[in-house]
Amino acid sequence: MVTLLLSALTLAAKGGVGSVEIKIQNGEKWWGLVVEPERIALPFDTPFVVNTSEFSPTLFRANMLLSNRGRYLCSKESLTVSFDGKKIVVTAPEGSAAPALQKSGRTLREAYLMCCHKNFPPSDVAVPELLFGSPVYVLGNKSELLVDQQGVEAFAEMLTQRGAPAGTILLPLGWSSPTGALTFDPEAFPSPKQMIASLHEKGMKVMLSVTPYLMASGRGYRLFHSEQRLLTDEAGEPIVFRSRLGYTACLNLTPEVVEQMAASIAALGKEYGVYGFYFDCLDALPLLDDNLPKLTEFLDLWHSLGNSVEVAIYSTPVSRVLGNVASSVSTTRHYTWETLAQSLERSIDASLLGFERTSLAADLEFAQDGGELALRAAQLAALLPVAVIPYSVWSLEDTTPLCKMLSWRAKNSDYYVELARLGASSAEPIVRHLEYQFPRTGFTNCRDQFMIGNKWLVAPVVSESALRMVRLPKGRWREYESGRVFKGPRVIDVDVTSGKVALFERVE
Repeated sequence: MVTLLLSALTLAAKGGVGSVEIKIQNGEKWWGLVVEPERIALPFDTPFVVNTSEFSPTLFRANMLLSNRGRYLCSKESLTVSFDGKKIVVTAPEGSAAPALQKSGRTLREAYLMCCHKNFPPSDVAVPELLFGSPVYVLGNKSELLVDQQGVEAFAEMLTQRGAPAGTILLPLGWSSPTGALTFDPEAFPSPKQMIASLHEKGMKVMLSVTPYLMASGRGYRLFHSEQRLLTDEAGEPIVFRSRLGYTACLNLTPEVVEQMAASIAALGKEYGVYGFYFDCLDALPLLDDNLPKLTEFLDLWHSLGNSVEVAIYSTPVSRVLGNVASSVSTTRHYTWETLAQSLERSIDASLLGFERTSLAADLEFAQDGGELALRAAQLAALLPVAVIPYSVWSLEDTTPLCKMLSWRAKNSDYYVELARLGASSAEPIVRHLEYQFPRTGFTNCRDQFMIGNKWLVAPVVSESALRMVRLPKGRWREYESGRVFKGPRVIDVDVTSGKVALFERVE
């Protein structure tokens, strides 16, 4: 049997010394490389030619290919990959041997698990229970500089009054000194230690937003400018841009700058009992768009800040397959129905590249009449592995549907933690593509539904329609809203008016 398998792989893997040709089998689909739908559809659909070294570091990416027929390929080096609909040709860098085509079982799940076990051992991944077991509530307002200690305490009280479960409050940018130092602003937060202790008594933890920005005025700005520690233009002048803080400059990250920031971050955790940090640099990325090497260096240094932090969430993908940090699937703060649907797809696709700790970005922005959109974004956020709940949703007149969703999450907190632990030991993702969980049953191109483990099927609402079409796999499924049990496989339309969700529990 082994001899036959090796012979089959040898015949299928034709090509030059540094390349391998994979002939696509009947009914076979392939996933991998990158989450960038504009360039590569997952599973592979339209022809493409890419060099993985050219992928932006702002994307979820991994040098691996996975098939729903149990075949896979992975490399630690960059690859040139072409797909024409009938075959995939993978070419290694000059002077290197092509990665070997491997086979493990007959399904996408078997290919994924073996690929991860061989190439991305998950044994050192930490599992902070609170991060998966409860929501992260983003605090904010139209002017983040006006957030203060009284506002934090009032926000915690509002969450309690509305029936939201205990969780973590994420403070926005205005908590820190206007000089750019990573210390509490003494004017806005006269007693931060007392504030955090009081929140702990209420069952709430505190996370802090950290950015590479500082206000483009005042003592701190002049000091950083004189020490040449700011990003500059071609003329050597600091780049000033608009962020949520107003007119802003950005640190020019170096190992020395990052080391100083890391020391300040460690001190905040030790002195005040800060639970974790949200590392946000989304607003600075356009400054480096035309310089890929500089952007890569900037993000590598920025992402290294989370190395010594127990709980770290990033506003950008962190290229650590099966890593111990969470990454946002949002590419913009300005949400529309289209970008909400894209975030859903990215969370599903990222899970097949080994990025299971996904969330929505903090500080999402919606139009003034975007109440329904804000609710649906918050509901999707509550379902993802790391539930980062946007502040805007609390301005809705009726937050009952959201609190109901958060209550569901609280009841299933142990399940999410269990899945996170499973992922740390076995690489099983929390968010699962339906083809992953139900192989060869017609779900290869299903991009708007996913499984949470093997128990819950989710069809998030990402449009204004009153009905949500749901494809139920084989088995018995209990609808969360009504308690009705449906027998699959079948397609049903679910009423999602009044904030209802399309959520089904698998019945044994």
